[in-house]
Amino acid sequence: GLVLVYYALLNCGSHKRAAFLYGFFVSFVHLMSSFWLAFFEDFAIFTLGASTLAYFFMAMPFGFLLYHGLQKDKSLRPFYFASIWMLWEFSKSTGFLAYPWGTAPMICFNLKAFIQFVDTTGVWGLSFVVPFIAACLGEILQAHAISVNSKAFFTSLKEIKKLIIFTGLMTLIINLYGIKILNTKIAPKTFLNTVIVQQNTDPWDNSQFEENIKTSQTLSRKAIFSANTKPDLIVWSESSLVIPYKGNEDFYEFIPYDDPFSHFLTDTDTPIIVGSPHIDEKKQYNAAYLLSPKGEILGIYSKIQLVAFAEYMPFSDNPIVAKFFDKLVGFSSGWTPGKEYRVFTVNNSEEKTINFTVPICFEDAFPAVCVNLHNEGSEVLINITNDSWSKTKSAEYQHFVVAHFRAIELRTTLVRSTNSGYSVVVDPKGKIISDLPLFEAGSLCTEVPIYKHTKTFYASYKDWFPLMMFLILIFNIFLEKKRFKLSS
Repeated sequence: GLVLVYYALLNCGSHKRAAFLYGFFVSFVHLMSSFWLAFFEDFAIFTLGASTLAYFFMAMPFGFLLYHGLQKDKSLRPFYFASIWMLWEFSKSTGFLAYPWGTAPMICFNLKAFIQFVDTTGVWGLSFVVPFIAACLGEILQAHAISVNSKAFFTSLKEIKKLIIFTGLMTLIINLYGIKILNTKIAPKTFLNTVIVQQNTDPWDNSQFEENIKTSQTLSRKAIFSANTKPDLIVWSESSLVIPYKGNEDFYEFIPYDDPFSHFLTDTDTPIIVGSPHIDEKKQYNAAYLLSPKGEILGIYSKIQLVAFAEYMPFSDNPIVAKFFDKLVGFSSGWTPGKEYRVFTVNNSEEKTINFTVPICFEDAFPAVCVNLHNEGSEVLINITNDSWSKTKSAEYQHFVVAHFRAIELRTTLVRSTNSGYSVVVDPKGKIISDLPLFEAGSLCTEVPIYKHTKTFYASYKDWFPLMMFLILIFNIFLEKKRFKLSS
């Protein structure tokens, strides 16, 4: 697909046409691949409608730049194309409006050897390499298209011989690195016996509040009783306790009516991670709680990366903006972004202390959020998510594919406990250890391997690669202007 995009932009004839075509391409891909955003209840006008329109205009300048880069020498065109493409994906995947879906890395999920080098560059390396390879193939397609016969075609290929060789060697080196990583055994320092619960209920339906908790409790007990060993941790999904736990501990001593939550904690005698709102100084946060078997709050982490225009309403302090949102979606206030990266601790059956962090919902799709959590000393990422509103398997798998790169980037285990899927455990090489089927109520008790906390090159230097590519592009533009002045 990217080969054809390269070929189309190369031959479209003008900067304006390239800008329009790329804007249309990006918005159309977003609309077709993320169609399930239309199920985000009252927010569909923002999550799908406004985002599709916004991407058209946001992508147009990059289409303009892509066409400009494609006017360079044949051997340099793929470099410009890949660099600008990567910067586009970086820009759409960072900031409070970020949405890291529909990107080049997502198509590489099954290429396990090919994707292992993201521990060095982050996924941005794939955002560069994939379009670079496509550009090389696009140059071959272009050579064929303008050749009148096979002799002329092979003559044209000689002009890009160095490009083809470089692309082949780059692809070979990337795969050899991946093969070496996949064949290198790494031993976990210990294990965390974890109960993952997928209740497959609608937490947005407050009328089913007690039933949802009872379902989660039943599934938790089922996994515990079927396990050979006592679990070290139970993990429930985001928004499992709709009423804030902190300040309402007495409430949960009676609810659910015939099986109170506090009794469940005592009965299972196991710490639990659970999603519940947290209110502090009249501000409300989407939070994850670590609770002891006695119901004590051992820690709270508040979600930092919120869904813009759904969880978080920008500029809602302005009366005019607040009034607009009230009329459009019925409310103008939302969650408050958290500010602190927090690490939780729990002891396993060997009495070893394990440090872990809990990215909430689509936070596991953001390299910057997860690398900051990891660098606090985390030994395992435990994500809690509620994607049940999407109603589609594609949405669940897409979220997982985006998130699973965090395990490879940071060389750490990723655990996902979700409302309806994809609940899964992924090892530091991106391999699925255990999982639950989508949109089915279920639970499992699994040994989560815990590896010694280390910092990969990416964890140490974070987004160095897109910054380097950006500086190289700026330097090239500066040199071009200087040459132009000298020639004139």
